[in-house]
Amino acid sequence: MNIFERYIYNQIRFSPNIKKLIVYLYHRLFSIVPIKKIQTDYNIITREGFFFGFHDKCPWSPDNRFLLAHKYKTDLKMPNEKDAVEIGYFDDKDQTDFKSIATTITWNWQMGSMLQWVGNTNNIIYNDYNGKNHVAKVVDLNGKVIKEYSKPIAAISSDGNFALSHSFIRLRKAAPAYGYANSNDISASENIPDTDGIYLLNLKDGKSKLLFSISDIVSYDIEKYSKDSYHYFTHCLFSPSGKRFAFYHRWLENNNQTWTRLFTCNIDGSGLHKFDFSGVVTHLAWQDNKHLLAYGYKKSIGDHYYLLEDRMDNYKIIGKKIFTSDGHPQFAADQENIITDTYPDRLRRQYLIHYNLNTNTRNDMAILKSPLSYTGDVRCDLHPRWDRTGESVVFDSSHTGKRSLCTIRLNHLK
Repeated sequence: MNIFERYIYNQIRFSPNIKKLIVYLYHRLFSIVPIKKIQTDYNIITREGFFFGFHDKCPWSPDNRFLLAHKYKTDLKMPNEKDAVEIGYFDDKDQTDFKSIATTITWNWQMGSMLQWVGNTNNIIYNDYNGKNHVAKVVDLNGKVIKEYSKPIAAISSDGNFALSHSFIRLRKAAPAYGYANSNDISASENIPDTDGIYLLNLKDGKSKLLFSISDIVSYDIEKYSKDSYHYFTHCLFSPSGKRFAFYHRWLENNNQTWTRLFTCNIDGSGLHKFDFSGVVTHLAWQDNKHLLAYGYKKSIGDHYYLLEDRMDNYKIIGKKIFTSDGHPQFAADQENIITDTYPDRLRRQYLIHYNLNTNTRNDMAILKSPLSYTGDVRCDLHPRWDRTGESVVFDSSHTGKRSLCTIRLNHLK
């Protein structure tokens, strides 16, 4: 954002309906300006008709050979309760040969079906619908079902032993871009249920345990909520060791304003810690077992990437003069290099950014123009993700006019 845009944004940031309209009109006005669909010095492999999902998972197999993806039929519409996507992976040297192994009707454009690898195996897990409830399935590379769990998964520990689960039906009501179109739950109509919350799912024996309910967290370190606010959990993410995890407690007000609190806790729900933000936290990534990077807002300081120390109130502002807007960060295995992105600017340009934490240097790997039609819940965020070696990056993009799964090798220039 430039200075003018930041000023306007600060005036309307807590008026979501006005903000949405102004952003759309602003983008519409500048859409007449001709710019290139893509600007980059790198070779990009583009796979139209495919996407992966969120930025907090690694789509590459443990040996870095296979690349997970969803294959869709129709773009630019929210999935209904019967719309299916294919699940599979790319193989071969350039990972352009897709093998479809399953389908699911439990997905969205932002997070897909929570598709991911199970620990250090070549087994794949994703969410599905059994006709009554959301479930999770584990399949092998040929699509053979190995296990099925009674709850959908939101995150998996790195060793593949545990998963976290919460209600995607509540997300359908409060944040449709992250929910699923099928299944029902009586408690989803309640603003603050005490029978639904975050579950720990043991992937070895299939047993689940409610760690805490929505009511438990709402009453923790009580803040001012409106009487009609609707509360929910989202964005669960295990630490690298799997001993702790982060999650968002969010609530939706009648004016469609969403507020967020960021928590971490031990895998059994103990050791709960709330970070000090002013109601706005968007995207996060664990650097190591003691530090998290989160983009958030502190009233006296502003919007920044904050490197937080777990269980403490300590923090550092990252890239203060380099980053001026929100993005989707992920650390490489070396814990030093970060890949992130931006939302479309006034010219609908999305930046794919490589940032080095130690040298405080930014490299814009690509600038991609997203068509105006990719807005709202059908937007196509880049959601960049590292491979296992830190040499390649995969991201979703709409710069060709169709949602696509793209990869870049950092040392592979044109």
